[in-house]
Formats: sequence, structure tokens, C-alpha cells
Amino acid sequence: MGIDEFLNKLPEDDEFPITYGSLSELSRLTVPEAEEFGQLWLEWKWSRVLEILERMTELCEEQSDVEFEVIYKQGLQHPSSDVRVAALKGLEESDDRTLVRPLTEMMKSDPVVEVRAATSIPLTYLAALADIGKLTSRYKKILFDSIYSVLQDESEVMLVRLKALEAVSVFADPRLFPYIEAAIASGDSVAKQSAIFAMGRTSDPYWIDKLISNLDHDLVSIRYEAVMALGELADERHLKALETPMDDTDLTVQLAAISATERVGGDIAKKMLEMKLVSSEPRVVDLARQALKAMKDEEDLDEVVTPEMARSMFGASDTLPGIDTEGYEPAEIEGWSNLPDQNSLDDFGTGVTEEAEELGLDRGDPFDIDLPPEDPWDHEENY
Repeated sequence: MGIDEFLNKLPEDDEFPITYGSLSELSRLTVPEAEEFGQLWLEWKWSRVLEILERMTELCEEQSDVEFEVIYKQGLQHPSSDVRVAALKGLEESDDRTLVRPLTEMMKSDPVVEVRAATSIPLTYLAALADIGKLTSRYKKILFDSIYSVLQDESEVMLVRLKALEAVSVFADPRLFPYIEAAIASGDSVAKQSAIFAMGRTSDPYWIDKLISNLDHDLVSIRYEAVMALGELADERHLKALETPMDDTDLTVQLAAISATERVGGDIAKKMLEMKLVSSEPRVVDLARQALKAMKDEEDLDEVVTPEMARSMFGASDTLPGIDTEGYEPAEIEGWSNLPDQNSLDDFGTGVTEEAEELGLDRGDPFDIDLPPEDPWDHEENY
């Protein structure tokens, strides 16, 4: 399997579509193999390269066992802006911290507007990871400072600045709020849509009233974003506002309202979802059924070990059986206070500094290694 097998299956005529079967040969290439492939496709028609990347993304959505990230990374350097955009879409859920610097630089300096805007696709995900502590504070600072500088840049086109707003909003920094306010107040529908998306990502209930006021907007895209954002911020007090979107004339808005209602949760939400089980639209019924099942599964999980069960089983506090934790300061008692600040370390505590990383001395992810096959005989021999 690999590049040679893919090339053997690649139709000679560019008019013939590439099959998923041939693409699977390129799954999980090594970095050197991906670099070799990146050199090969420079000789092909750009439309063919674009087709490969777009079909890869489709295949990833259908099959969880394929992965093309190293190829997408090669696509970031392709001469075609369409190919670069396709590569950025392919990296939408990449958690690779080494992408932070090249992507933020790409957002600032790529010569094509559409590419600069598309960098927000993977950057939005990386920013979310940084916000919940999956990346170190060093990367969080790089992400915020870099993307915020694009948002501030008045010489940048509005589309890129709006995409920067969407990507950086997860940090909920007070400096972002005036930009959200200005975008929602503008008469531009694209700006309004970005502002509503950003509101939901801030996780700040301050925006709830503004979201509710846009649930009956003339544009479907605005109504959809308002419903989705409300699902992120609302509680049971706001569920009544989702009743109208559940019966929206547009199916995507209806489905968004079901998802939002599920996220809010509670008995009222359950009753609202049960009412949609008799809808004439099959997709509404299916999604409502899935939402109710997910809510029940979550309730069942919550009931596995309740505080009352813990007390009856252990006769002690809710935290540790038989241990009085009042006044317990682990950092002092266990000596943890002497440990170095985790923010001063790299992601895995390997001691690789930012300066070393810039010099190419970063050892990378120590867990990112090629393991031998489970079957020691599962390899090709050349005799």
C-alpha cells in the first residue's frame, strides 16, 4: 500500500473520477512519503489535485479509519489557492500544535483573500482546544494575539476580519465584545451571521436577548446561526423561544432547534422533543428520537453513583471514601507546590523551549511514533 499503489489505480484520463478505493492507499502516509507525494502532484493539473483533496475530505466523513493530515499539510504550500483552501478544510479538526504558527502566519500573509479567510477553519478548532487547556498557555497566547491582530487590522478586507472574529471569540476576551456589537448592528448579513456565531462561542449569557431577537430574521442563515448559538448559551428559562424555530419553514432551522433543545436539556426540553416525534418530516423525527436517547443516556450515567449512594456505600464524604478532606491542601502536604509551573513547560513536559522549537530542535509529540505491526510477520520481504 502507498503512493505506488495509488498511482497504479489513478485513471490516466483526468476526466475519470478518482475512487475512494484508490484514495485509501494514501491514508496514514509518513511525512517523507507525503513530501514525495507533494512533489508529484506539482506536475498534475491543479483541478486534479483539488479533486483528490476534496474526495479525501468526503472519505474521512464516511470512514473513521482513514487519515490524510500529512497530505493536507502539503496542500498548504500548493501554488493553487483553491488547493490551499481545500487543504485548510481538510485540517478542520486537526489538533496538531505545530500548525499554530504557520496557520496564524498564513491568515496574515497569504496573498489570496479566500485563503486568509479559510485559515479560520482549522484555527477555530485549535483556539477551542487552547481555551480548554488542551494546548499550553504559550500557544493560547500566540493564537489570541495573532488572530486578534487580524481582527484589528483596518486595512484587511472585512471577510477575513469577520472570520478572525469567529475564530478568536472562544476566548471571550472583553476586547472582542465591541467588534461583536458592531457586526451585529451592521446592515450586512454576512457580518451579522459572523457576530451571532461568535456570540455562541463566547459562552456568555449576555448575548441571549440579542440571539432571541434574531430567531425570526428574514434570512434562513441568520435564523440558523441564532438557534445554534442560543443552544450554547440558554437554560430552561429560554426554551420557549425555541418553540417557533422548531416549526420553522426551513428544515435546517428545525433540525438546529432540536439540537439546541437537546443541549439545554431538562424536563421541558424532553417534552418539546417528544412532541416532534409525530412530525411529518422523517429527519425531524429521527433527530428528535436521537436527542431523547442521548438525554436519557446522560441521565442514566448521572444516576450511576449519586452523592447519596456514595455516602451509603462509604459512610464518608462525597469525594474519597473514609478520608476527611477538610483542610487538605495537596500542593503543600504532598509537595506539589515545589513543582515547576506547567505553563513554563512544553505540551508534554519534554523541556523543549519555544526557542528550540524555532531552531528545529523540537522533539515533537513523544507519543507520535511508528509502532511495529501487531503481527511481526505482517510485512513485505524482498527476496
